[in-house]
Amino acid sequence: MAVTQLEQFLYQALYDAAFALLAAQPWKTLGEDDVFAVQNPDDGELQFAKITGCEGDQCELTIFSGARGLDMLWSLSNTPDMAFVSDLCCDVPGLCFAAVPKGMLDSLDRDIVAAITLPEAFDGHYPVFRSLRPGYYPSRLNISDICLLAHVLRQATVLVREIQSGAASLAVVPGHEDDYVARLATKDEQGAIAWRTDRVTMILDELLPRSTPTADSDALAAVAAKRTGKQELRLELLLAPPDPAQADENGAVPATYVFLVSDHQSCDPLCAQIAMPGASLLEFRQGLPAVLLELLGRLPARPRLIHVELQSLQDSMSEMLAAMGIALDQHAMPPECAKEQAALLKQVAEMDMPLPATLWF
Repeated sequence: MAVTQLEQFLYQALYDAAFALLAAQPWKTLGEDDVFAVQNPDDGELQFAKITGCEGDQCELTIFSGARGLDMLWSLSNTPDMAFVSDLCCDVPGLCFAAVPKGMLDSLDRDIVAAITLPEAFDGHYPVFRSLRPGYYPSRLNISDICLLAHVLRQATVLVREIQSGAASLAVVPGHEDDYVARLATKDEQGAIAWRTDRVTMILDELLPRSTPTADSDALAAVAAKRTGKQELRLELLLAPPDPAQADENGAVPATYVFLVSDHQSCDPLCAQIAMPGASLLEFRQGLPAVLLELLGRLPARPRLIHVELQSLQDSMSEMLAAMGIALDQHAMPPECAKEQAALLKQVAEMDMPLPATLWF
């Protein structure tokens, strides 16, 4: 794909900002769990960022927007197994940057690199950038994404330099555990941006009140009245293979989520809920307890145990299952599940039916 003159100009500024951050060697200053914020000068939204990895092609910067983005960054940081929270990156708009060897560049990345000027001290690790858009696979940046990520990279570099000089610190201040260091922007009448380093308070329990899922009380009572059998179920949230033919004008391919309930011992599928391509994963999850409740109503006995891997499924199902006397076990799934999942997703891809849809096996 040809790079336009405007894209060349903007990408040059973005690559320059990325190379400046790498030159500051943030991996020597920031810990893997350090989180800071950069304000979007256009809409005032705080972009929460963390830098992970180390020198060379291991350095990455990821940003997510607002309080939900901050909540997600902490979930990603505090979970020992990334598989438990792998779906969270589909919930909140974000942008990411990574330095990779040339062999990992795709055709668009190579076109962009060919159109810009690399620094004289280039070490062979190429910056790549992706947009994390809810309901879509990671995709190329649009114009506003390029401008925002360039701001974040530049201000991250300033903050790293301030920390290295002793002018700033990300250390938690006792009594102010909900404060975060931020680079805040002020625009004057001419559109010029002035930046300053300050702290912002983000009390997530107040900003993100947790809703309690509701369920059909009669259906709950009917399942609770059944005898407990020997069957164990497994709940999984899968991502169907991308269909490039569905890409939008920016090349973003919509994601299709599949909620699978299967027998834990035999691996036989019992039901699957398939989302509309590009649907909000957050909204899709909210409807899953009702799907599970309907399946439980169809079974001759209550399962004695339900297995989940994703913490989001555990959170959304635990209260309902407890009300029916069904135990819930959250743990990593065995590797053999991957073969079963691939077979189901292939079956879903070959189906010609309107979506969303529920399949009963």
